[in-house]
Amino acid sequence: MEPTRKPGTSLDLLALAGLLLIVGSAQFAHDRIVGSDGFFHVAQARRILTDDMPWMPLSIFADGWVDHQLLFHAALAPFAWMLDPITAAKVGAALFGALALWVLHLTLRRQGAPLPFLFALLPLAVSWQFLVRLEMPRVQGLSLALMLGCVIALLEGRTRLLFALAWVYAWTYQVALLVLPIAVLHALVSRLPVGMEQRRRAWSGPLAALAGLTAGFVVHPHSPGTLRFLWQHVVLKVLNRDTLPVGSEWLTGGPVELMRTGGGGVALLILAIVLLRPRAGRLPPSRSTIFTVLLASAATVGALLSTKFIEYSVPLSALAVGLSVRDARRERARLPAGAAALFVAIALVATAWSTLEARDAVLATEPSPHRLAPAMQWASEHIPPGERVFHFSWNDWPELVLHGPAWEYVVGLDPHFLQLAEPELWDLYDKIGRGWGANPSKPIAQRFGARWAILVLPYPGDPRGVLGADPGLRLAFDGEHALIYEVVGPGSRGVSAP
Repeated sequence: MEPTRKPGTSLDLLALAGLLLIVGSAQFAHDRIVGSDGFFHVAQARRILTDDMPWMPLSIFADGWVDHQLLFHAALAPFAWMLDPITAAKVGAALFGALALWVLHLTLRRQGAPLPFLFALLPLAVSWQFLVRLEMPRVQGLSLALMLGCVIALLEGRTRLLFALAWVYAWTYQVALLVLPIAVLHALVSRLPVGMEQRRRAWSGPLAALAGLTAGFVVHPHSPGTLRFLWQHVVLKVLNRDTLPVGSEWLTGGPVELMRTGGGGVALLILAIVLLRPRAGRLPPSRSTIFTVLLASAATVGALLSTKFIEYSVPLSALAVGLSVRDARRERARLPAGAAALFVAIALVATAWSTLEARDAVLATEPSPHRLAPAMQWASEHIPPGERVFHFSWNDWPELVLHGPAWEYVVGLDPHFLQLAEPELWDLYDKIGRGWGANPSKPIAQRFGARWAILVLPYPGDPRGVLGADPGLRLAFDGEHALIYEVVGPGSRGVSAP
């Protein structure tokens, strides 16, 4: 028999407040921005009403901007308008992260799991790396919240809600495509002959998910570019992972790395499976529990291939173990209040420890978000708006865009945005970035159309030596974290700045 849904209570609001306090405290335990992409997201959120993105004119976006995270930028926009960019990034990340954990809490409570707040805390308590992922001012939090919302709709047979959430998800993040296989998995589990449970209609969920996703990608402010971009960003990017540079989150995988970053989630998944083992006199596990265990297992396989997916595997494992505990306790009395309080206290202590670990890791690996402010302040006084500025690493692009939104750049976020538009230009850019050529000023001016170049420090090799030996480059700004060169050699369109 499926669990009885419980009506909403004021405890839900208290749970949301508690999660906001916990995630917000972790976010503001340091002054850093986790991950460079967050700089771009704040910059784009500030111009959400303009419906364009002017910073990569050489890329595939020269044919029109396709915002595949449109609703994320719309949700971040109020903070970007009202607060300074760094605070806006941190507030947005904290809010969306807390929202994701709160939807996990709601899923558990609506399915009748004991101590739903405890199981909502478990992802933070068992994996400080998951907390670091949640602190990124990126779409992870909203994505997880929407995915769990789709899980609620599937478990409760609410196809209209699933259709609407799939549509909203498609406007928020292309990971929304996972809703379809999740719905198919649920349909298959719904047909299992489990105990006395009645079989449900199998394919209404997948049809609702497919319809919602299709509507989301077709009926979109940037359609039909959304369909082309779906192919470029999802399919071609995955196929080119071995030939084009990607973020470090794509490069780490395997059992050892999974145990280091998401080992707590793996332990939760194993616990959920152990709790499902048959025992004499015990009711069989419910279909909802079997579904969540299989879903968490699939997410863990994804995290085995790339540790970026611990942001899904760890909370889904917490959901699985919560429902497994529910099934294991169906014939038992309610957990004593003292034991419940003890479990929650242990989870809070473990979460506090994760917060400290995450803070130390972030401070050790992430630079100050204000490090480029002096260089970009100088640039704002000497470089006219609309100029194209060459940068030597595609990874620096988001930070440059936030501090210098008045100029054009070469490529950012993903190298394939330039590679798909101009393969030879990407190859040239890559070679220049790796120190190829004695006089990079010539291709910088003639092929990239830039009269200024910025080098963010530190940089591998001997960049000062290579660039200083180029007679076509004049060092105009020499700072602790960045060097700015004016291109003055043959092919340059500019003249020396004052």
